Amino acid sequence: MRFPERVRICEDVTRDGFQSTEKVVSVEDKLRIIRMVEEAGVPCIEVGAFSSYESMKKMRNTGEVFRRLRQKEGVQYRALVFAPDGAEEATSCGCRNLKINISASDQHHRSGTGFSTSEAMANFGRIRDIAKHHGMEMSGSISLPFRSPFPGEDRIPMEKLTSIIRGFLEMEITEISLSDAAGLGDPKLIYDRVTELKDIFPQVSWMLHMHNTHGMGLAGVTAALAAGIVKFDASLAGLGGCPYIPGATGNVATEDLVFMLHGMGIQTGIDFEKIILAGRYVEALVEGKGTDSYIQRITRSQPPQDISPRYRR
Repeated sequence: MRFPERVRICEDVTRDGFQSTEKVVSVEDKLRIIRMVEEAGVPCIEVGAFSSYESMKKMRNTGEVFRRLRQKEGVQYRALVFAPDGAEEATSCGCRNLKINISASDQHHRSGTGFSTSEAMANFGRIRDIAKHHGMEMSGSISLPFRSPFPGEDRIPMEKLTSIIRGFLEMEITEISLSDAAGLGDPKLIYDRVTELKDIFPQVSWMLHMHNTHGMGLAGVTAALAAGIVKFDASLAGLGGCPYIPGATGNVATEDLVFMLHGMGIQTGIDFEKIILAGRYVEALVEGKGTDSYIQRITRSQPPQDISPRYRR
């Protein structure tokens, strides 16, 4: 198996992690975590989401986070949006990077937004116009690109994916995330699908956003690495989930992902000790509820500097 020499990790805890917590996390705590993540050397942070949907109500302070955030040169700060109203809200607070999300499952998209996939895609042009008018960068995100947990759906047809991707390309979006919000993508399916998509759309820069609901998160990342993907989302302490997929758990834990990649000799630019401390802060903040990190479990009683130096690169 051939793997890349370096990958980019985007920290997602202040969006995906905190959209699923029992309480609304304060602006102050989000800002502190973002600072810890920056200091650890993470080059991309998904700060939050702009959405009027009830399922995303815990993201309502995202605008205030952006307004108070001192953006560090060389770090990308992005926000998730689903519709034109979210894009419009993002323009007023200093957000410069939008990630437009849509699901390849009609049932999934409708359960969260009230609209089908095709109805949501009809708004792509308005989102593009808003972003272009305000000089904002855009990327795309496709939820459930592999399999769906909803009744009557299983493996997502490739035709559905290619239709969405062409819609993104018409928006001049060429960075697209495959977001396995249900954690149902097995390594073979991920490898085969990524390889096929890369052949069909060589102009696209692909990202992978794996949830660990069925324990296949890191295995899916490994398959994607072998297929040539070099951009990954992760969430501190493995916190997260999807508000409208019953039983969905968090993303691959950032600490676990960095541990694995460094052990494979793949560079991330992230300080392992500092990212562990950031994850411990998140665990304490949510009192351990919903967290899922192997590294945090086995090193909880150890100072970060005592963890094997082999993994601190």
